Amino acid sequence: MNETSIDSLETLKDALAQMRSDWADFQGFMAGNLLGRAVSAKRVYTAGAFTLQRFITDLRLKTENHIGEAIVRDNGQLEYLKTYRLSEAQTRRVYLLSQLAAHDWHLERTAQKLGNTPEELVSRLEKAGFGYLRIAGV
Repeated sequence: MNETSIDSLETLKDALAQMRSDWADFQGFMAGNLLGRAVSAKRVYTAGAFTLQRFITDLRLKTENHIGEAIVRDNGQLEYLKTYRLSEAQTRRVYLLSQLAAHDWHLERTAQKLGNTPEELVSRLEKAGFGYLRIAGV
């Protein structure tokens, strides 16, 4: 439907309902692997009745993952949402960094948790794009 075919409040109402339906379908398509997923969020800033949160889906290798931010009013109303779909390479990088952070940035403990030797973990880090980091002792 285009604007030239809207000639009454009834056709305007129908056009609005169709636009909302189309938009909902599009949002479902764009965020298909975001909705219904476990998400960890961190409060970054609060200003009056508004809180800025940053979030990330539970990381699953070989599937779509999202990071983003939201502004939420103190009554729970979502005021702003921005999400970024991570590529597989970005997901691998975030996964490796999150594993290191979860093990206090201790290379040997992280490698052990991942079923790798420290040398194998260093190789994974280099392949993920972190070769510029100097890792002492390996």
